[in-house]
Amino acid sequence: MVIFFGLTNSPATFQAMMNMLFQDLIDEAHVIIYMDNILIFTDNLEQHRCILHRILRTLQENDLFLKPEKCTFETPKVEYLEVIVSYGTVEMDPIKVNGITKWPVPTKVKEVQSFLGFGNFYRWFIKDYSKVARLLFDLTQKMRN
Repeated sequence: MVIFFGLTNSPATFQAMMNMLFQDLIDEAHVIIYMDNILIFTDNLEQHRCILHRILRTLQENDLFLKPEKCTFETPKVEYLEVIVSYGTVEMDPIKVNGITKWPVPTKVKEVQSFLGFGNFYRWFIKDYSKVARLLFDLTQKMRN
């Protein structure tokens, strides 16, 4: 199956298809799928391998394929959608944290907005993010005037 992501509804159609194909695993709460990113989380290696086998079989039955170089198998910690996921934890990527600490002080409205956009993506990791963001948002309004 080839889907052209330049078309307006292609991502939504692909996500709906993936949700349909793997609904049983999603319902069992061992799999999260966002587009072509499949995350398996289990309590033990045997269960992990069983679910992995089911996923690979479903992909094969539906003429879908994986790129092995983009896959990570049987690891207790993995990067998934810009965060680090491990047993019972979700963390910011240390590289991203380092990037924030070295972020130059914004001096223009667009720079503050860019920083707010970056921060919004990681808001779950930032204590009182909405309060801090509100102050910065208000600052952009003042900078425009």
